[in-house]
Amino acid sequence: METLIKFYLCIFAIGKIFCQSYNITILGYHTTDVTQIVHNSGRIEFKTQNRGLADMIWPMNNYYDTSYDTQNFYLKTWSKNIKQGTFTNKNRCIINSQKNLLYNDHDTINISYPVHTIFTLIAKVQNESSDEIDARWFKFEHEGKLGRARFLLADSSMAWDGKDSILCDHYRLDLEIIDTSNTIEMSKDYFMKNITNESFVRELWVSRRPKRQIIVAKVITPWVTLKAQINATKEN
Repeated sequence: METLIKFYLCIFAIGKIFCQSYNITILGYHTTDVTQIVHNSGRIEFKTQNRGLADMIWPMNNYYDTSYDTQNFYLKTWSKNIKQGTFTNKNRCIINSQKNLLYNDHDTINISYPVHTIFTLIAKVQNESSDEIDARWFKFEHEGKLGRARFLLADSSMAWDGKDSILCDHYRLDLEIIDTSNTIEMSKDYFMKNITNESFVRELWVSRRPKRQIIVAKVITPWVTLKAQINATKEN
């Protein structure tokens, strides 16, 4: 019986998930709900859906699912299911037997090293300390584009989580695209199309407590600032 109990406890620990909800605002208006689900087994999911006036003007309900190596956060697989207005699309990427990226079973991206994506980087920053990631360049892939990424620690500052002021590591996320020769055409996905824009500034405030979480994220564009704020009342 003791062995059986230990077995089920192990299964529970491996399958444990953490879920956080975020509200995205533009010019102070709530436009989008985002749910992040992180699995201890090495998987991160994102669900995004427009709300209110934004949903009336431009309905959007997107889903992203990524699996990664739990030791180094390198990409294993990722997929997305996009619903934006009348546009719908599904895509999937895996690491094939030659250790290259295979998109949708027919588009191959040759890589000579393991890579990160925007989603594995988000998982990484919520699991590793600033000593492990600050100012280090990581190999980066973005729908066929190859480059590099790094987190730069700006300071330690307080961020509001909806209930309390939380001490956070404040990072800037740099994404540099170097090789676009193998770009996969998926440009109608607004998030993936724009997140690597070189004129945008990406910032993250990650709590320093043992359960690291992104408390606030901002994308500063030449026109507006998009702010994602954790919704502590919906945290699991």
